[in-house]
Amino acid sequence: MHDRITHLFRELKNRSVIRALIAYSVAVWMLLQVADVTFDRLPIPDNSMEVLIAIVIIGFPIVGILAWAYELTASGLVRHKNAGGSAPRLALLPYLALVMVVTAGGAGLFYYLSQNFWEPPRRSIAVLPFTNTGDAADTGYFSDGLTEEIQSLIVRLNEFRVVALSTSSQFKDSVMDAVSIADQLGAEAVLLGSVRRLQDKVSVTARLIDGDDGSELWSETYDRELSDIYAIQEDVARHVARALHVVLPVSADRRLKKLGTGNVDAYDAYLRGIDYLRKPPDETSLLLAEGLLREALAIDPDFANAHAAMCRKHLAAYKLSRDAARFGAAEEACRHVLDNDAESADVRVVLGQLYLTSGKYENALHEFERALDDNAHLPEIYIGLARTHAALDHIEEAEANLRRAIETDVSYWASFNAMGNFLFEQARFEEAAEFYQMFVNRVDDDAQALNNLGAAYYLAGDFKRAAQAWDDSLAIKPTRSAYSNTGTMYFYLGEFEKAIERYVNAANLAPNDYKMWGNLADAYYFEGGQKQVADVAYRRAIELAERYLDVNSEEAMALSEVALYYSRIGDSEKAKDLAARAQSQGSSIMYVYYYSALVHAQLGDTEGALAALERAVELNYEPELLSLDPALVTFREDERFRRLLAKSSS
Repeated sequence: MHDRITHLFRELKNRSVIRALIAYSVAVWMLLQVADVTFDRLPIPDNSMEVLIAIVIIGFPIVGILAWAYELTASGLVRHKNAGGSAPRLALLPYLALVMVVTAGGAGLFYYLSQNFWEPPRRSIAVLPFTNTGDAADTGYFSDGLTEEIQSLIVRLNEFRVVALSTSSQFKDSVMDAVSIADQLGAEAVLLGSVRRLQDKVSVTARLIDGDDGSELWSETYDRELSDIYAIQEDVARHVARALHVVLPVSADRRLKKLGTGNVDAYDAYLRGIDYLRKPPDETSLLLAEGLLREALAIDPDFANAHAAMCRKHLAAYKLSRDAARFGAAEEACRHVLDNDAESADVRVVLGQLYLTSGKYENALHEFERALDDNAHLPEIYIGLARTHAALDHIEEAEANLRRAIETDVSYWASFNAMGNFLFEQARFEEAAEFYQMFVNRVDDDAQALNNLGAAYYLAGDFKRAAQAWDDSLAIKPTRSAYSNTGTMYFYLGEFEKAIERYVNAANLAPNDYKMWGNLADAYYFEGGQKQVADVAYRRAIELAERYLDVNSEEAMALSEVALYYSRIGDSEKAKDLAARAQSQGSSIMYVYYYSALVHAQLGDTEGALAALERAVELNYEPELLSLDPALVTFREDERFRRLLAKSSS
């Protein structure tokens, strides 16, 4: 028996079977490594990796049989019985080298093609708000926060199209079934679940539902200590990928690295803080959010997610107040996150928005483009790029990025609002109204959306529909924008007392917004006997506007508005200088020329005023509004002015 085994082994060696199997093993190992990182990018069935492994296993006996029957020699491939020593066989090392070179070359070409020419269809998923099943009614913040954390983690994988949480949260407590929700959101699968917290224990149930037939693709219940919450979140993200047959790349471990905290009190304070950030921003909610986030960071200074939330909070506060003092705090918080998590695309978006708001456009482009490198499937990035290009007067690039945002994720309804804003700024008011209406149709009771719709109708000359939209907005929630817009409507109708009432309400809601004070000053200026009150309001508007300009000294709209304020308090030289600077920075902005016309009119320069008005109308300013403007009453008999008004009827 021993002799037979020895003879068989000698024959296998003589016929190079062992050598062939070693070479085959090396080749298939290299092939499987390449397949692991390329198959998920190729337009092939989900089970292709399993099929390849099966083929590799079947290939072992086939290679053995072929190696028994044939020899690879320096003269080529010959049958073993014909080799007969007529040509020397290749030595093992050259043989292995040949196999590895051929395999590596083919695999390298395969990998290059997969990375540059094949884009896999991305699986889409919607994460619905997890249900709070705890006894305490005030723990809803915990389930909502956990939902946001899991959704954010899945987004970080950069392997899915994830429906925006602002969209999927519309279905919180909905009676619709998962299939109907998936159909409405355009998602292949829906992740839902429940959360029950009892002191330092937590029970999380997660279920992944097929959006086509409602079948359960995966489910799991986790009964853990609260300190294990991030391990639960990571496990959910990995199981979602596995259930949807998405092979996670090597970078997944880095993207899923620990961003949380092991401290229960810090985590609780953080969730309470971001709960306030989910609310419409106002000074009270942002102040409460900041206090809770500071509490979380005091407990755990390395809590990355809390730093990221603080970054978002400071940006919201800066946008709300236009207070230049808040810019530095926002930038510092965002930079702190990126120092520890360079791949945080969402934080780069926030930082880009901060730079955009402050007029640092090149910095903004840099951050948005870096975010795009990290995750090319977030519509917020394209919206940020669009707004930055628009600020740089790159109009075609701006519109192209907005259309890309809508194409990237049609369920991200904020893209329609962003497109409306862009078209509004380009004085394409009827088109803007169409996109605002699309946005209004997709959201429930959004006061700001209705306010935007009203503004578009107003400047398109449809005053009846504008008034209705603004009334609907105020009925949902009083906002500074709605109060300001309705105040402007009364202002142009000559009802200055009503305008003052609305502008006062707007200024009370945003006491540090120079625009609100400027509008109020205008109404007092034209209301009989109120010039002294108007002077006080103008000076307050100037004070706030100059703080704003400390951050972005070349913001054309702000410069043009402040020029008007100075002209109304009698500082003609300052007004002229600011108006000229505004025109140099905003040569394609109709409002810049409109305000410039008001400055010239205030200073008695009829020629300059009419020239600026003509340019404003060329840029699509509505001529009908000029006929209602109290600042232009003295021009109503001027022939050039009449020709401008005639353009409205034509």
